[in-house]
Amino acid sequence: MMGRRIVAVVLPQLGCELVRQRAVPTLGASDRLRRPSPQTPEESHADGPLAVLFSRGKPDGGGEAEDRATATLDLVDEAAFRYGIRPGQRVAEAQATLAELTIQNVSFVEVDAALGRVAEVCLGLGTTAAIRLAPEHPDEDKRRGPAGDAPFDTVFLDVTGAAHLVGGEEALLDELCERIHALGHKVQAAIADGPRIARALARFAASPVLASGSALVVRKAPHPTVVAKPGARVLGPLPLTALPLDGDTAAFFGRLGIFTVEALTKLPRGELTPRLGLRAAEVLDLASGRDDLPLVPYAPPRTIVEETSFDDPIGSVEPILFVLRGMTSRFAARLGARGEACLSLVITIPLDRSIANLRDPGKEPVLSLSIELPSPLSDANDLHRALRAKLERAELFAPAVGVHLEVSQIVEARRIQIDLSRDKAVRPDALPALLAELSAEIGQDRVGLLEATHAHKPEARSKLVPVRDLDQKRAPAQAGDLEAAEDRDVPLPTRLFPTPVPIGRITKGAVVAVDNRLYAIESLRFVMRLDGVEWWTSSSASRDYGVAWLVPGATSGKGPAGPKAEGASRAAGLAWVFVDRTTGEGYLQGWCE
Repeated sequence: MMGRRIVAVVLPQLGCELVRQRAVPTLGASDRLRRPSPQTPEESHADGPLAVLFSRGKPDGGGEAEDRATATLDLVDEAAFRYGIRPGQRVAEAQATLAELTIQNVSFVEVDAALGRVAEVCLGLGTTAAIRLAPEHPDEDKRRGPAGDAPFDTVFLDVTGAAHLVGGEEALLDELCERIHALGHKVQAAIADGPRIARALARFAASPVLASGSALVVRKAPHPTVVAKPGARVLGPLPLTALPLDGDTAAFFGRLGIFTVEALTKLPRGELTPRLGLRAAEVLDLASGRDDLPLVPYAPPRTIVEETSFDDPIGSVEPILFVLRGMTSRFAARLGARGEACLSLVITIPLDRSIANLRDPGKEPVLSLSIELPSPLSDANDLHRALRAKLERAELFAPAVGVHLEVSQIVEARRIQIDLSRDKAVRPDALPALLAELSAEIGQDRVGLLEATHAHKPEARSKLVPVRDLDQKRAPAQAGDLEAAEDRDVPLPTRLFPTPVPIGRITKGAVVAVDNRLYAIESLRFVMRLDGVEWWTSSSASRDYGVAWLVPGATSGKGPAGPKAEGASRAAGLAWVFVDRTTGEGYLQGWCE
């Protein structure tokens, strides 16, 4: 029987990366537009040393139970670490050590949302993903930590029996790390028999204490990864902090000279149990390489939402488009892992309330835009093009203080069969992307497919329908109707006007005025008669249709006989006309090419 294989993905700089994502718009617009999208931690837009305090409230709130000056740092970035700032230091001490240190609050709500996004991406390579190792508990915030069972900085993925699909466990870790790195996260990963063992190995994957051997395959590039041999004791080289021990217990063993898991396992088990307390069995099992803890499955939300707030209000559209590029990249990664695509985008931009009230007191300080896509899209560039086309036509009447992007209508993604003979330059999904951009720019009701319908009136024989609403099963029956029409020796109109143009009495040799120009009817031919068509509606029609050869004459100074029709006048041609049998009035309805 195949043993369980669990991947642990550790995001060691998650809190700092969330702060940097919020800080993206703080630079000047010219700098933002020159630099690439913030898709990697190295392209951070938050300069200088950074430290993070985790909070239960909003990230900008000050409602912590303890005073900020006496709080202890939860996370520091690499720049602050080089200056000697460490997690666990008090804020006052850290700021006294490094005056340039920036300290930001990150809420656990943000952390959980970020871990959920990563879990969705992981689901593309495994069966079950998890961001916690125990069901939700009222005192969950106290159980968050490097060795806790509440969400903190790790995502777990069950890949039992799935590694061979991507070329083995090492290739699976590389692919997983690349996908998560594309979301803008620094990542370390490991695969082992259980979630807690894999998490401990992943947390120390970049440390020199781990080296390749008979039980471990350790790689430092392109991302720190560890593959543990099934059934082996692999935690031996790690420090005691890799085990779920409280600080006092770890300090006690440190005073005894016990610093590693291997040294701990050499002590008599009977003497260790009283010292390890209530979690003795759990700690000893992990040290022995046994980890049977089940995963708590993560259920992705049906609606995908991304939002961010700006430290400084944004007065133009260009910086918002820059932020949306990162959002669409994360959307594309999550949709790709689901095998789905989106049909609608809703972008909400909250505006500065005080300035909005000054400029337009009666207007809600929110700009909301909805984009209905003609066909499902899941590519980041295609989604961003549709958003750009819509947002560039919008105007901010007050500075923006944030962006909220939502995908509410999600469908199964269209799969394209691989064609070895297809030109590499041909993109099968290029047309849907173009339709989405046109729909966002000129309106959804003006982009679609022209569908033939069963109707007596010529103007009702075709209509523009959305691409996704076109029923392909009806095409063969309608094709036969069109072929029957083509068999008749009657020219059909190729262009119909939205509104017929009144031209007076229609007889051979008569002179009619169309759009300030006179035409003579040189010949006239009857085509068909409609008598009481759609009598049950208010648009009942009784008409005699025909084709008339119009020869242009001089320009009329009296004006047209009826309202103008754009493009109605021309040099000469075969016109599609009809006579209203109720009033005897003639109308020009289109042209036959």
